[in-house]
Amino acid sequence: MDKFNYYPHLIKFFSAGAVWGIANYIPIFASSIGIADADIGLIASLFAIAMFFSTYFFGRLADIIGRRPLILIGLLLSSVSFVLYSYATDFTSFLLVRILSGMAISIQASALTAYAHDAGHKLGRLTAFESLGIAFGSTLMGAIALFIDIVTIFAVSAIFFFLAFVASLKLEKTNFRKASIPLFPYRILKRNLSVYASFFIRHSAANSIWVFWGLYLLQLGGNLFLVGLSMAINTLTQFFVMFAVTDKIKVKTLVSLGTLLSAVTFFSFGIAADIWQILLMQIILGFSWAFLYVGSIRWIADNTKEKATGLGLLGSVINLSMLTGPIIATAVIYFGGYRMIMFVAAAMAFASFVVFDVLARRK
Repeated sequence: MDKFNYYPHLIKFFSAGAVWGIANYIPIFASSIGIADADIGLIASLFAIAMFFSTYFFGRLADIIGRRPLILIGLLLSSVSFVLYSYATDFTSFLLVRILSGMAISIQASALTAYAHDAGHKLGRLTAFESLGIAFGSTLMGAIALFIDIVTIFAVSAIFFFLAFVASLKLEKTNFRKASIPLFPYRILKRNLSVYASFFIRHSAANSIWVFWGLYLLQLGGNLFLVGLSMAINTLTQFFVMFAVTDKIKVKTLVSLGTLLSAVTFFSFGIAADIWQILLMQIILGFSWAFLYVGSIRWIADNTKEKATGLGLLGSVINLSMLTGPIIATAVIYFGGYRMIMFVAAAMAFASFVVFDVLARRK
């Protein structure tokens, strides 16, 4: 038996670095090839629709056929699809590549988390390596975008995914039992409704911010490197909180704190005077996301027999919020600009705190 027991963590590290390392540069790259702000929002919405269906489909499939095959296939296809970003030259080609890469990512995402839970890994520590990968990827991609060019970051992300694929070849078999799952898992939805509903509202708020995040930071005096650094500060904070704290706090407390701190942070974004204040607030955002994300996946994994399906539904909720978030941002930006998006997001995050508290009491 292989004594090294951190292959799931390595996979999380590299795959997260690839996905989120390029995230802030998607709108900037799209703008550089002539895509208008409204069309950037449309692409984000169509991407989210594709991810909404594919994340649940492949999560459910992982409970039926097993985790490992989907992890391997998903990582390899992700590596190939990220290379294709470099060849996007207009709205249509960029949209097709974006959807293809999103579907490839969704093949392995829920399967990997379910595999780790099956193997007895602490989910707080697993997601800590995800955040560490985001921090590393964001910093590296920021430096590459600033000193080389944006196109190169897609090739580097493809390499990250290939390294994750190599690590996945070392994953050992677990005691997997096939499950029979209805096409519409009403029982799973009902059991975890408080998490799904509050997560959806909060993450819709967050995604309304991220659509124009890179452009907002540039407006506040940032540069391409500081855009990446903003993500790195956030995710490094997440790493330390997830690794050392989140497995020790009650699940309900984690989710409540995550939603409430999100509201405080989003409001602070709206009143920030410059890029440096934004960077400081990224620390609080790191705490809020660490609490919310780990609390949510622990709630689902601990209380749901069909773990991959339950986590896949959470992934679908995340991706549905990636649809509603850009719609909200696109509507709000015409009335109040980037700052107004932050204030609307803060109100939504506070609403998510209230929704979770009410539904969790009824459970």
